[in-house]
Amino acid sequence: MLFCQVERYLTHYFSYYMMPLNEGDPVVIWIDPKRAYISKLERGKRLDTDKGVIFYDNLIGLEYGSSLTLQTGAKAYLLKPTIQDLYSKGLKRPSQVLYPKDIGYILTTLSLNHVKTVIEAGTGSGFLTISLALSLSENAKIYTYDVREDMQKVAKFNANVLGVQDKIVFKLKDIREGIDEKEADAIFLDMPDPWNAIPKLYEPLKPSSTIIVFVPTVNQIEKTFFAMKNSGIIDIHVEELILREYQVKENAVRPRNIGIMHTGFIIRGRKSI
Repeated sequence: MLFCQVERYLTHYFSYYMMPLNEGDPVVIWIDPKRAYISKLERGKRLDTDKGVIFYDNLIGLEYGSSLTLQTGAKAYLLKPTIQDLYSKGLKRPSQVLYPKDIGYILTTLSLNHVKTVIEAGTGSGFLTISLALSLSENAKIYTYDVREDMQKVAKFNANVLGVQDKIVFKLKDIREGIDEKEADAIFLDMPDPWNAIPKLYEPLKPSSTIIVFVPTVNQIEKTFFAMKNSGIIDIHVEELILREYQVKENAVRPRNIGIMHTGFIIRGRKSI
């Protein structure tokens, strides 16, 4: 049994990381902490940096983890994009996006390993949408609702850069009017008035499944909490996550002066029968 598990892990590792890069693959080009770029490889295109020009034709056929030396002598590394990279390395973000600290907790709480149908509103720039898509099993789908077509265009562009567009169904519709899907394994809401949508979402949410709401202000908590409770949602929690990074120097390790403090409140609960 242990041998089979190790064999499956090694097969996954080599297929995921050691295959040659093809046209259309997403890649993070990392030169240093201030010069990291997320791109989709396309023949004939290039990346211009102050450390040198990178021609994408020269990257196709290399592997994740490879490096190349630029004209100035600096090295550029080719890395597999992670969810953390979505936030920090240049995808389009015309709207406020969820921070990785909140996204990670939301992904864990939703328990996505066995779900087939995830409902989301609103789409925004698509950062959580893409994070969900990267975390879902092969046959699962995200149905993401928004009333703004311009925002969904941005989210589609970002999803295409990361190559996860096939897992996402974009719906230009007000979720407060209800959803088209009959059985949802998980629901996430990031909208100004989630309490007006929650009563319509109770019925299509599968029993014991999770609904999560993200709101930025204290004023929104009470209305959301009682909308969930009055709709039959149980095990409701209201939480806030604080992230503090440390600066590491020899004989001078301390917290950074600037941290990611308040970003919003996570309200989560589950449906009873």
